Amino acid sequence: MKKKEKRYGLLKAILILVVIAFVLSWIIPAGGYTSNGYTQTGMMRLGLYDIAYTVYYALSFAVDKIVILFAIAAFYAVLTKTQAYERIVSGIAKKIKHKKVAVVVISVILAALTSLLTQTFVVLIFVPFIISILNRMKLDKMTILATTFGSILVGVMGATYGTDGIAMFNYYLNYTSTVPNTMPALWVRGGILLIGLVLFNFFTVTHMSKQKKDAESIDLFEVEVAEDRALKTKNMIPIIVIGVLLLVLCILGFTNWSGNFGIEVFDNFHSLVTEDIKIDDFYIFQDLLGTGITALGSWNNITISAILIVFTVILALCYRFKFNEFVDAIKGGIKKMLIPALVIIGAYMLMIVVYQSTYVATIVNRLLTLTDSFNIATMTLSSLILNIFHTDLGFTGWVMGTIQTGGNYLVTEYADYINPVYTMFTSLYGFVQFFIPTSMILGIGLVSLKVKYSEWLKYVWRFLLGMFICLLIIFILMTII
Repeated sequence: MKKKEKRYGLLKAILILVVIAFVLSWIIPAGGYTSNGYTQTGMMRLGLYDIAYTVYYALSFAVDKIVILFAIAAFYAVLTKTQAYERIVSGIAKKIKHKKVAVVVISVILAALTSLLTQTFVVLIFVPFIISILNRMKLDKMTILATTFGSILVGVMGATYGTDGIAMFNYYLNYTSTVPNTMPALWVRGGILLIGLVLFNFFTVTHMSKQKKDAESIDLFEVEVAEDRALKTKNMIPIIVIGVLLLVLCILGFTNWSGNFGIEVFDNFHSLVTEDIKIDDFYIFQDLLGTGITALGSWNNITISAILIVFTVILALCYRFKFNEFVDAIKGGIKKMLIPALVIIGAYMLMIVVYQSTYVATIVNRLLTLTDSFNIATMTLSSLILNIFHTDLGFTGWVMGTIQTGGNYLVTEYADYINPVYTMFTSLYGFVQFFIPTSMILGIGLVSLKVKYSEWLKYVWRFLLGMFICLLIIFILMTII
């Protein structure tokens, strides 16, 4: 019974939050923002039909993230059946002499990648590999959770150019084209990333100092190599080549070169190979790769999932997997991701509920109208509430920027404070992901490493308190300077 509670406790918390969201639709009237301000639209109560609607749309929003999770699972399911992967992981772990330094370095790399890349889930591709190394370093599962999934959340909180939802948030607020100089806010968000890393790793290292050498750890993708296959799968070259290619492709494919840095070379190259290289009416690269392939810098989760699948098949061929062995490995890997997939669906169910009945805008309007002008306290509280109910930062932008009839309310109403307002929304979005049950990255980490939600809260509350104080100071300074 206790084992089931540890495994499904988070799903229960998500379900409770979704039920509360349903109930609130019967109590609070819905509303929305246009460029002219808030407009109340009356009660929009959700009923039995809306439950099925919620599940359906949650699945449609979650599908790309579930696909990449399954692709990652399949990739590692094949890797862990090879002796070469064991040699690589064990070899790296043995060479690491200073565990605390290694943990901090890994944390910085993961947070920096998350802060830069346009999709958060792409960083998860490398997490099982890191977890396997940390396990062989005899670290406890809370340290492993913090070093991997926790560091990714630090990157979300300190988002600079990347992470999910920011592009749509910018679009709905018309942020970059409306605000003449957004560079100071970018530097501030970089500062938030740095502060978050220092504070988070301080608590991680402190926790490591208190742990026993025989602390419990867990590896979702343990290496399991059959004796008769060990000699056949010792060659490390295929894994190393594919691993390096994956890292390079993820950085090139998920860095917004054109939009963020004005680098057009990848867009031009894509146009060249897909539109100009042809034989009669046969477009060589476009027809071979498919019409859905986009330029480097504008890839999505489905793009990298397709590449992962191709690499998985290549590895299976290199290590001479029989078809039955290959299918069994894939099946076993995907099975491990079923609970994380449910976490993702549950998170989107909450967002769809408040999408159907937009009462969160009514709550926010009550807060913002408590004062006649911009107020840090009410804006911070409004941002926290919006981000708690919205799984996607882009949806927050839709609610506050262009809901129903259109308009740019935040930019219009708070034109003189738009940079601090923008920083509040983006950083607090990452902040709430550390504790809200519907945080997808956190949820995947908790269920994968079998850490109780309550245990995580006991671990992370000191960081959250310190970080919240730091954020408030930053918001105040941005407002008065």
